[in-house]
Amino acid sequence: MRDFLEWQLGLHGKVDEVNQRLMEAVHTDQEDLYRMSLYTIEAGGKRFRPLLTILAYEISCDQPYNKILDLAAGYELIHTASLIHDDIIDNASVRRGRPTVNSVDGLANAIVVGDYLFAKAYELGSRYGTTVSKIMADASSRLAEGQTLEAVNLGNLDLDEKTYLEIISNKTARFFEACAFGATTAAGADEKLSLSLRDFAYNLGMAFQVTDDILDIVGDATKLGKPTFTDLRHNAMTLPVIDTLRKSDENTRNRLKHALLNGGDESVDRELKDLMVQTGAIDYSFSVAKEFSGKAMNSLKNTGKSPDLHLLMELAMIVVERIEELS
Repeated sequence: MRDFLEWQLGLHGKVDEVNQRLMEAVHTDQEDLYRMSLYTIEAGGKRFRPLLTILAYEISCDQPYNKILDLAAGYELIHTASLIHDDIIDNASVRRGRPTVNSVDGLANAIVVGDYLFAKAYELGSRYGTTVSKIMADASSRLAEGQTLEAVNLGNLDLDEKTYLEIISNKTARFFEACAFGATTAAGADEKLSLSLRDFAYNLGMAFQVTDDILDIVGDATKLGKPTFTDLRHNAMTLPVIDTLRKSDENTRNRLKHALLNGGDESVDRELKDLMVQTGAIDYSFSVAKEFSGKAMNSLKNTGKSPDLHLLMELAMIVVERIEELS
């Protein structure tokens, strides 16, 4: 099995074209706004969302993929804008291995850049008609709902798994689904194929986010491009923590809750990480991610065979295997 970089290398031309379209989309004669916008784009990223959009489009029709590049770029701009706003909320100083916009150019400028990228994204999406525009807008609305549900539960150490899954469904999975939905709609795909690809994308998004939350605990900060234990530092509960507290005895649970509510430190991090291993919380979270990945692959069974389908199936496996690569 290839790792993500090897997988992405096979799509190198598509990634380059997406990056070029992103730079074109954010162009403005306002030099500072253009500079800050380019700074966020040039930081890189996996480009999961635009690649998913392109592959779903290619599976759905015989048209060249350059016809869907604007939509693919639009989804990536929404994702990038949401990260800028996340960094503002979290007062984060590092993203993708480099200083965040808010730490370089200040809070006010970061807000403007995020708003600008959202506006440009919707302009790109509008080129595909009102139905696709609504798909994109609905996904952004769900993202905001997920962010708000997470925000009101910050510091809620009694958060249950069901609510956690609802949060990541709205913040991540529904947006992945929208990438496939917009692409298949633009391609004029039949309903069965569209539903299969949407189901694939949704479950891929769930697997991706659960895996990301595991890596926030066990990952290598250098390889991840951001510090570990970021979620806990901002009082955000994730599945490994939820399961650890669920499986710990009352005394341990109360002691950990007290430590976490008081900000924690490296010794708390080490103890929590050890407990996650001892209680099987990491293994459990990994099994949940693998289950979603398996559902994603099963969604493709009745869609026929093509090189693009094979690439999507590989992607579903690679998403969860990042744990072994980066831990």
